[in-house]
Formats: sequence, C-alpha cells, structure tokens
Amino acid sequence: MASNLTKRLAVAALGVPLCVAVTWAGGPLFAAGLAVLAVVALREIAAMVRERDQVFLEGPAAAIAALFPLSVWFAGPGSVGPLAAAALITLTGIAALRIAPAERPFQAAALSFTAVFYVGGLLAFGVPLRETMIAGRLEGTLLFFLPVVVTWLVDTAAYSGGRAFGRRRLAPRISPNKTVAGGVSALAAGPVAAAAYGLLLLPALSEDLGLFGLLALGLVLAAAAIVGDLVESSLKRECGVKDSSTLLPGHGGLLDRMDSLLWTIPVAWFFLEALA
Repeated sequence: MASNLTKRLAVAALGVPLCVAVTWAGGPLFAAGLAVLAVVALREIAAMVRERDQVFLEGPAAAIAALFPLSVWFAGPGSVGPLAAAALITLTGIAALRIAPAERPFQAAALSFTAVFYVGGLLAFGVPLRETMIAGRLEGTLLFFLPVVVTWLVDTAAYSGGRAFGRRRLAPRISPNKTVAGGVSALAAGPVAAAAYGLLLLPALSEDLGLFGLLALGLVLAAAAIVGDLVESSLKRECGVKDSSTLLPGHGGLLDRMDSLLWTIPVAWFFLEALA
C-alpha cells in the first residue's frame, strides 16, 4: 500500500507541474500538449480493443485524434464538425481498402472513429476554454483548471462518501464499487467546489455567472464527471481489462486519469459558451 502511494505521489509530483507549465504557456504549445494526450489515450484504447481480437486502425486514428486540438487552435471550435466528418470518411475508406470483409472493416472504422472523437474531439474543447473564454494568461490557466479541480474534488467526495455510507450500487453491471451514496456525495461536492473556486480565483467569471451560475456549473460538471467515469469503466469491462494501461505507476493508464475530464472539459466550455 505504501509503495503504491509512493508511486502515485511521484507521478503527481512530475505530472502536475508539467501540466500547469504547458497550460500557462498556452497557444500552440498547449494545443500540442492536448494532441499528445489524445494520441497516448488513443493508443491505450487500441490496445484494449485488441484484447477482444477486434481490428483497430491505430495509426490513422492516432494521427486524426491529434489533429482535433491543433485544428481548434488554428481554426476555432467550428472546425470540430467538419474535421469529424472528414475523419469518418477517411477511416471508413481506409478500413474498406485495408481490411478484409471477414475481419469486419465497418466495425473497425466505427470503433476507430468513436475512439478518435472520444479522446481527440472532446479534449479539443480545452483549447477555447483556455484561450478564448476569458482574457489574460493567468485567468485562462485558472479557467482551464476549473473543471480539472472540480473533477478531482468530485472524485474525492464520491470515494469518501461511498466508503462511509455506500450500500446500494450505482451501476452494478458497469462498476460494482460505485455506490449511490458516492454519486450523491459527488453531486453535492460539485456546486460547492465550483462556487469556491470561482469566488476565490476567478472574480470576473463569478461576477458574470453569479453564485447561482457557479453552483449550476458545479452540478453539471459533477454529473458529467460521474458519466465520464462510468463510460470508461464500461469500456474496460467490455475489453476485459482492469486498467487502460500501466503507463502511470500507481495510477494505471492515462485514460484512467482523464476519463472524467474528457467529459467535464467540453461540458464546461459548452456551459460557459451558452451563457456568454
């Protein structure tokens, strides 16, 4: 137990400052950082899918996943839709040409496209959240980390609430360890976390949204974090694996660390964009 905790702390000690530094830098470096995360997560999905002997277009899918954050940096969030359409056409064409009918090329294209958008498409919304929602390098960095911090606190509340009061399972077919009490704890923690973060660190945003807006944002982010966690748990259960990979000692894979963020980051952007 102590050894596992040491590994987790060591990974956090290296990873957190790196993430903060890249986010602070912003611009194309930040977009490139998200592109790298998308490629790593995509490769983890490919490895999991192959555990079920399913064909996956790993090379083309990884390249396209990386394009999403970069495209949003250069052309804005409106480029996500056209790029998704181009990705679907490209992957379906490659699958039809390279995979024999007996190996189910259409299924391979569908799996690959879903994975591309799941990691690349969703992460790409971190770019406008960091760059265009609020003025200033510090403010942009703090705004990007709002869903990150809320997600972390929500996950902590869910774990603590589940351990203390959990009896009834939340989604037994997907994740037997998650409980209704944990979910309720997460939904209660989200609004408090968002309100505290906004009022303390983002006064301009707090003034625009008001206390009710911050509370609503926190509730929506908490719900998104729960769904994101369950989605990745479902994927791992379908593939018959415990962790997405062993990339991060003590943590599992990168996708295990990003599962909720893949949902809370775009949800935060959509929520704030709708109120802009």
